[in-house]
Amino acid sequence: MKEKIITISSKNITSKQWSVLLLELNLLKKAWSKYAKLELSAPGINKIISNGTRRYDVKKDQWN
Repeated sequence: MKEKIITISSKNITSKQWSVLLLELNLLKKAWSKYAKLELSAPGINKIISNGTRRYDVKKDQWN
């Protein structure tokens, strides 16, 4: 099957809005994992997702 690519770009988005957008796309990726393998790529996406999905009730040394 041919690879399908979507490009999202914005010139007037704040860094907080960008982080929230990436976190929401990550949730979409998780929800669709049964149906399709989706890949996200963006500058700093791993750091944004790890900080945005961190549980604050668990100490950092206990969390992976």
